[in-house]
Amino acid sequence: MLMPQITKYLKQSHIHYQSQSHPLAYTAQQIAEQSNVSGLSFCKTVIVIADGKLSMIVMSAPYTIDFNDIAKALNAKQVNLAYEHQFRNVFPDCETGAMPPFGNLFDIPVYMHDQLAAQSIISFNAGNHLELLQIKATDFIGLVEPTIISTGISTVGTGYEHQHSRQGMLRHLLDPEYDDINRTSTAYI
Repeated sequence: MLMPQITKYLKQSHIHYQSQSHPLAYTAQQIAEQSNVSGLSFCKTVIVIADGKLSMIVMSAPYTIDFNDIAKALNAKQVNLAYEHQFRNVFPDCETGAMPPFGNLFDIPVYMHDQLAAQSIISFNAGNHLELLQIKATDFIGLVEPTIISTGISTVGTGYEHQHSRQGMLRHLLDPEYDDINRTSTAYI
């Protein structure tokens, strides 16, 4: 079922949208492939903690966060990759990891990669791992008013899993007191 808060928001804003069901999938690239949607127009929503506050980064499915550069893009001193337990309760109507890119509805700043903003139509999770929504990128930008960023996102093909794994190894090497409560991938400017 579509996330009622988002569809209500789109209807009240007179924004035309389409919904589409797809086979169970968990990664943005898998969803794009199974839905016959370009990965470049499918939104990957990543939650980070920038200077101690949750922020949402929205980028195309095959792109990744460049942790060496993202703090500068967000005008933050420190950026950490948020873990699910740190934001799960912020999105109570969503399956974990299937948050739509409407951080504005949850008082979370939204940063959108300029490559995704240049697409005509964008697709994104509808709050679960079985449905997606599609709207015009210009409608999304008008509703959400994200900060458009051109840095802090790495090029296609570098692989999120590799980056995530590398950041995890760095955490253990840099912080021997590392525990579940303090899991972070840190980027400093």
